[in-house]
Amino acid sequence: MKRPARLTRSALALSGGALVMVLATGAELPGAAHDYGFVVTSMSLQFYKGDEKIDCPDGRSPGTRDAFLAAQPPTERARLLKPENAAELDRRYKQDYVFGPGGRDICTNADLFDTPDRILQKPVQSKIGPGMDLDGATGPQPAPGTCAHDSFTSPAGEQGVDNQFFRTIACNTFWRGVGESLGDAAGELYWTEKPVVVVVRGVENWSNDSSVEVIFAASPDLPPRDAAQKVVDGGSLSMTTNARHRVVVKGRIDDGVLTTTPANLRLPRNWVGASGGEFILNHARIRVRLNDQGELVGEAGGYRPIDNAIGVLRVGGPGVANTAGVECASIRKTLRVLADGDRDPATGQCTSVSTGLGFRAKAAFVFDQGRLAGAPAAALRPAG
Repeated sequence: MKRPARLTRSALALSGGALVMVLATGAELPGAAHDYGFVVTSMSLQFYKGDEKIDCPDGRSPGTRDAFLAAQPPTERARLLKPENAAELDRRYKQDYVFGPGGRDICTNADLFDTPDRILQKPVQSKIGPGMDLDGATGPQPAPGTCAHDSFTSPAGEQGVDNQFFRTIACNTFWRGVGESLGDAAGELYWTEKPVVVVVRGVENWSNDSSVEVIFAASPDLPPRDAAQKVVDGGSLSMTTNARHRVVVKGRIDDGVLTTTPANLRLPRNWVGASGGEFILNHARIRVRLNDQGELVGEAGGYRPIDNAIGVLRVGGPGVANTAGVECASIRKTLRVLADGDRDPATGQCTSVSTGLGFRAKAAFVFDQGRLAGAPAAALRPAG
């Protein structure tokens, strides 16, 4: 069997009746450049949960019920809170408050409800927040193309962290949760139904390499999964040639950390069920390590357009407001006020919000128009 031209070395091993291909990483051949493939398994919201008295000294952000009551005159609020008026209160905040003209609701059409009198969320007050330094600003003046905002210090001590999305939602129960558990919205974003592959090209050494090429792209193929429906390593996937869902960036590896230059990332994404849509992360970059299992593990950061940042709320529709109790229009308004990226030169307003994401990708064989990127060997060692 003729081996692919890009593979440095391959061996076939029979273990438990399964044929396993083991690939060398090429680390033992100084000066040789190799390509490596991965499939993204998680790109999820980073969240830091500190002391609530410090994070949210003014209490939690208002949900739908609280926002409705806050909009009422004091006497009407007191009347509605009487036990005998519970049914009326439910009807008014779940229906009258959530729906507007033409049956439009505050989640699907949050922009139409983003009015001057709309209540704001309560931004987190802690100085600690997850994410990356996205704008490089060190003084009081914002970086070009951004809007002024306070930076966080990461839990690991990194200065200048930009994460206005976290600032907006960190005191909202839908994300923060109750007790030690995070809320429903803070869970992982898995990419099993709309796969994303990553190829790192031209790697001479995973410890230090001053110039590599990194490709992010959608894949038309589904990755293999185990009985728990988790993606397993060693799958074979192709990548799209559609320029809309494919981006090539420069990167470098320093002391084992792969960092990419910023690029606008647009990927297919099912927000809820088979809803369709796209995940947009402008000026995106990743900062990851190759672990002992052959996975890329670390973080991603960038700026999300405001309405894309609340995509799951918009697709979820009125049930998000009247069942989950999320005041979507308040969240949108707060994101708009705190937005710090993609400043419109005409209006001076920023149109996107900085966001920090956890990033994990498993080793995979990725085919790009007939060119194969192999998987790091550690992830594909034969069992036993």
